[in-house]
Amino acid sequence: MNIIYLINSKEYNYHKSLATDFSEVTGGSIIDMGDGTALGVRYNEIADAAPDVIITFDLAGHALRTGNDTLSLNNIYARYAHILFHKPDHYGRSLEARQNLSMFTYIPNGNDEETVKCRYTEIPNIKGFGPFSYKPANDKERDDNTESIRRWWDDFRKEAMI
Repeated sequence: MNIIYLINSKEYNYHKSLATDFSEVTGGSIIDMGDGTALGVRYNEIADAAPDVIITFDLAGHALRTGNDTLSLNNIYARYAHILFHKPDHYGRSLEARQNLSMFTYIPNGNDEETVKCRYTEIPNIKGFGPFSYKPANDKERDDNTESIRRWWDDFRKEAMI
């Protein structure tokens, strides 16, 4: 299975570490949207890789837009998991972009899924991620994260019918 992680280490310094932790469980390669590469070039790189699954952290990749300002990721045939590590309000208008049915957005533990679904009507699949520390302070938190990633990955594969 071809899995790509989209991160933005320029904006979120913890993305590289998290992508490594996730990819140890799921496999896959990492593309850093914050490395200065032109967005059009980056889009072509992602599309040419023909991924089965694209996993984004904190909406990395949502800067990729079409000429009429729609989300370019909607044009790449893949299953998506957008994992948010902050409350939805942190992302401003980025969550208002229409998403395809193949996209699943995971919100942090402690957010009410129904409230978020009512507020962001263009997102068809909103799920809770469960307990997770996006900046693990010790080995225990990192081990707990690994277990959370495993549980999430199993659930995502079932839900997305991969």
